[in-house]
Amino acid sequence: MTKRESGEILVVVFVALGVVLFTVLFIIAGAQLYYSNSSYTVNAEKATALAEAGVDKAINSLNKSGGSYNGESETILGDGSYAVAVVSKDAATKVIEATGYVPNKAQAIVKRTIKIIASRGIGASFIYGIQVGEGGLELGNNNQVQGTIYSNGNITAGNNNVVTGDAWVAGGVQPNPNQQTDCEGANCQDYIFGKSVNGEDRLDIAQSFKPGLTETLNKISIKIKKQGNPPDLTVRIMRDDNGKPDKNGVITTGTLFSNLVATDFGLIDVTFSTSPQLLADTTYWLMLDTSADNSNFWIWQNDLAQSYTRGSPSYSANWSAGNPKWNNFAGDLSFKTFMGGTITSIRGGNNFQVNNEVHANTIENLTIGRDAYYQTIINSTVAGNQHPSSADPPPKVFPISEANVTEWKSQAQANSLTTPVCGFSWGPGKYTGSISLGNSCTITIKSPIWITGSLTYGNSNTFRLSSEYGSTSGLIIVDGRVDLGNSNRLEGTGVGSSLLMMLTTYDSRPNNDDAITIGNVGNTGVFYADKGIINPGNSNQFKELTAWKIRLTNNSTINYETGLSSTLFTSGPSGSYTLVKGTYQVR
Repeated sequence: MTKRESGEILVVVFVALGVVLFTVLFIIAGAQLYYSNSSYTVNAEKATALAEAGVDKAINSLNKSGGSYNGESETILGDGSYAVAVVSKDAATKVIEATGYVPNKAQAIVKRTIKIIASRGIGASFIYGIQVGEGGLELGNNNQVQGTIYSNGNITAGNNNVVTGDAWVAGGVQPNPNQQTDCEGANCQDYIFGKSVNGEDRLDIAQSFKPGLTETLNKISIKIKKQGNPPDLTVRIMRDDNGKPDKNGVITTGTLFSNLVATDFGLIDVTFSTSPQLLADTTYWLMLDTSADNSNFWIWQNDLAQSYTRGSPSYSANWSAGNPKWNNFAGDLSFKTFMGGTITSIRGGNNFQVNNEVHANTIENLTIGRDAYYQTIINSTVAGNQHPSSADPPPKVFPISEANVTEWKSQAQANSLTTPVCGFSWGPGKYTGSISLGNSCTITIKSPIWITGSLTYGNSNTFRLSSEYGSTSGLIIVDGRVDLGNSNRLEGTGVGSSLLMMLTTYDSRPNNDDAITIGNVGNTGVFYADKGIINPGNSNQFKELTAWKIRLTNNSTINYETGLSSTLFTSGPSGSYTLVKGTYQVR
C-alpha cells in the first residue's frame, strides 16, 4: 500500500468519525431539546392548573366573604404557587386574574395567567324579538318586528305587518300533564347526582314512566335544584331494554338550561329537538346525562313514598358504555310529561310579510322571503323552497324560570322598603302593596325590586338602572298588574347590553285580562309576563317582549338587539359569584 493510499484511507476514517460524532451530538442535543420541551410542557400544565386553583379559590372566597375578598400575593400549593388579583368592575362583577408559578413566584421557570370575569347574577337568553307562549300573538296593523318571532300558540295578523327574521309557530301543548309525580313533607328527599355519593358514581340518572295515551310528547318538567354552577344538562327520552334505558333507543334529546335552575327546588321545563309520538302503556325513560364535579352538581327531588306506580328511578356511571350497568334505588323522581296538542297556524290579513323562513302547521295569507315548512298552506307566496308534510316545530321554554324569580324575590325580601316617591332611588328590596306614580319622574333603580301589589304610572317617566351595575342588567318584579301611560322609558346603565326589565307574575289566563297594559306613543323597554297578557299599545318601540300572550295593536316596532342573547341579571348582595361564560382567557 502506498503512502498516498494510506493517507486517503485516513481521510475516510476521519470523515466517518466526524459523521458518527456529529450524529451522536445531534442525537444528544435532540434528546436534550426533547427533554427540555417535555419538561417545559409538564411545568406549563402545572402552572395552568395552579392558576385555575387560584381562580377557584377566588370565587369560593368571594362567596364566603360576601364579595370583600381582594386576592392574595402568593400561596404555595403542590409543586408551585399562585397569586390572585381581584378588581371590581361594577357592583355585581369582579375581574379575577390568577397566575400560577413553577417552582415559585420569585424563581419562576414557567408561569401561566388566567383571567376571568365573575358575576353574582343569573343569565337569561333572549334570542327572539318576540317570544310567546300558548296564548299566541295577535298583530294589528302596520307593525314591524326587527328580529324573529317564536310562538307556542297561533299568530294572527291584520294588515301591513313585517317580520324581518323568521316566524315559528310550535305545535300546541295541552295545559295538563299526562304523567306526574311529586312528594310532600317527610317523604321528600334530596337525590344528589353529578358526582360520587357514598361510593356511587351517580352521573346518569333516569326515571321510567308509561304514557296514558298514544300521542306526541311536547315537553317535560323536572323538579330540580343545583349546587354551584354546573353546565347545561342533556336530557334524553329513551326506550326500555328489559327494565333499563336502552342506549341504542334514544328517541329525542333536549337541554335543561343551568341558568334556569336555582338553589331551591323549582319545576324546570325542557323541550326537545323533535316531538316524538309515544305509545300508551309502554315504558320509556327520562334520562339526565352529567359529568362528575364535586363542587358543581344537581339535586332531583325524590319521593320516598313511591306514590308513582308507572315507573321507577335508576342511576349509572356511564349510560353509553359497552354494557352499561344501571342501579335501581328507592323512590320516584319528581317530573311531569305533557302529551298531545292542537293544530296551530300563522294567518295574515293583507300584506303580511316574513322576510326569512316560516315554520308552522298551517300558513295562510303570507308573503315569505325564503323557505316555508308546513302541513297546510293557503293563499301564500313563497320565494324559496316549499317543504310540505313538515313536522310541527317543538315548543320553546321561556328564558326565565319560576325558580329564577323566586331567587330574586328571596334576595329582595332581605330589605323591606317604604313606599317610594318620584325623583328618589328605588331599591334594592321589597315594597309591600301597590305603587302609583305620576308624571315626568326620573328614577334610579337598584336591582332587584319586588313590588307585591300592582304598579301604575302616568306619562313621561324614566326608570334607569344605577350606573354601579355596569354591563349587568336589573329588573322590577311586580306580583300584580302593570299599567303605563305614554312616553315611559325603561333603560339599562348604558354600558354594553345592560337593560332594565319589567316582569310581572300576574296570571291572565283565568280571566283573559291584561297583565301589562302600555299606553300609546314613545314607550320603550323590555317587558316579561310568562303567565300573562301584554297589551303593548300603539306607536311604541320595544327591545323585546315575552309573554304567554301578546296583543300587538298598531304602528309599533320591536327592535331586537343581539346583545340580549346573553343578558346577565345581577342577583343582589346575597347572590353567588360564578364565571361569566366566554370570559376565560389564558396566557
